[in-house]
Amino acid sequence: MKSTLFKVMLIGFMLGMLSSGLGLLNEAMADATLKLYYEENAQVELISPEGSRILIDVHDPGALSSPPTAKDVLLTTHNHGDHRRLGFVGSFPGKQLDVKTGEIKLDDVTLRGIASAHNEGDKFRDEGGSNYIFVIDMAGIRVAHFGDIGQAALTPEQLEVLGKVDIAITQLANPYSDMTAANKKGFNLMDQLQPKLIIPTHIFNPTCAKIAADKWIGYEPYKKYLSLSTAKLPEATTIIFMGRNADLIKLSYSKL
Repeated sequence: MKSTLFKVMLIGFMLGMLSSGLGLLNEAMADATLKLYYEENAQVELISPEGSRILIDVHDPGALSSPPTAKDVLLTTHNHGDHRRLGFVGSFPGKQLDVKTGEIKLDDVTLRGIASAHNEGDKFRDEGGSNYIFVIDMAGIRVAHFGDIGQAALTPEQLEVLGKVDIAITQLANPYSDMTAANKKGFNLMDQLQPKLIIPTHIFNPTCAKIAADKWIGYEPYKKYLSLSTAKLPEATTIIFMGRNADLIKLSYSKL
């Protein structure tokens, strides 16, 4: 516990030394290729080395690194207001998968939507369902965004499509999906998947943040984005606390 506390509370001092070893957080590295922005809730931007940009669950267009263009792609996992802004979806100039399955291929990016369940027992639907997982292959890295998945377990069919995921963007606790520190559904899903890197979205309470930091190697980046390459992904599952979630993990240890 003390070692984990030390990692979290003194993270600002440690990252300068650890980033070269982990190869995760130094965007100045010459071989860093994929840029990942985290913009609170589940809003994420992925930018390829060639400049292709994937926007996911945009609830705050003003937080984007730049205004959307016709070359961008928008993915929306479900129809809740903290993941989908109706006006933004309706006026978006590029391609999109809006709360549905499907596939989009760009010159340097492949995207696929998978039906899932926001709450255990929800029916999987090709369109208009309760939640979708998006799999993005970019710069040799496979990213999976899970929206607000609330399943107790991933199905064999989902696991087959997901394949070997490098980066998982997912909630770990959300009362609206009956995902808590007690039932550990979010953690169980990641145990099934075993990604190299986890970016948590909803955590909601310091208890879950502490469980995550104790379970996996946990760090906080200096900036709101990461630059990543296949060569610099960690071998052991690592969790990066970004945005308000970084404040939550600090709070969880400050009370010990």
